[in-house]
Amino acid sequence: MVASVFAYALYAATGADAGTEPVSYTVASGDTLWEIATEKYPPSEDPRATIEAIRRENGLEGYLIHPGMSLELPR
Repeated sequence: MVASVFAYALYAATGADAGTEPVSYTVASGDTLWEIATEKYPPSEDPRATIEAIRRENGLEGYLIHPGMSLELPR
């Protein structure tokens, strides 16, 4: 019991979420949120949930993106 509590504390202290910083992406001509979600994330992830995460991360009110726009892609 004590060992498992110690292991959990050690795990939490090492930053279990380390490496989850967003990745910058510059929107290219013709890009859509759907294409970004399906091309930049594993196929096992639901693109709809990924699109919503991208929208939240970037404060997008809609689904329209423009070439040259810089997006933060959450990991």
